[in-house]
Amino acid sequence: MIQLHVSKIHITLIVKVAHDVLAQHLPSSPAVVGEMLTTQIVEQVNKTRLGYFPALDYFQQQGGVDPDLIEAAQTIGWFAARYSREEIQRRLRPFFSSLSFQSVHTQAFSMPSVRVNQINAWQTLCTHYTPDTVKIDIIAAVLKKQSSPQGLANWAKQLFKRNMGDAFESFEVIQAVVIDT
Repeated sequence: MIQLHVSKIHITLIVKVAHDVLAQHLPSSPAVVGEMLTTQIVEQVNKTRLGYFPALDYFQQQGGVDPDLIEAAQTIGWFAARYSREEIQRRLRPFFSSLSFQSVHTQAFSMPSVRVNQINAWQTLCTHYTPDTVKIDIIAAVLKKQSSPQGLANWAKQLFKRNMGDAFESFEVIQAVVIDT
């Protein structure tokens, strides 16, 4: 009798949902929201002499940025996260015994890695504050004959790339690591 083992792989992805997909379902453009947020945030940072660019949550609590604009970013981010999760689930569920989403986080709500006097800061901030990019952590389980097969992380990484590449404007596997069970 063949004995099957459950192997788990922790996979971290960064996906960017295509603007045409978002335009079909949302009333506002993510690029316009990102540019408007960047304009207001840069003004606030210069006015208060912060010395760094905070996450959107900071402005939600402290003010200084139009609350309706932050709400629009939340709506777009929520849709982008939901769409990403559903696409991954739909396309990859047949290959794994389970897919467990550990976190799904819109990048616009994280702290940007941009400094105030950095070259190309404006463009980098616009990209960061545009709520169309999602970071996803997944635990994928697969049934295998061996207890810890060689190359399992690479297999999962390639499987994700092959099946998800055309679902998003951009798709990147940041890491794929087999975890002990």
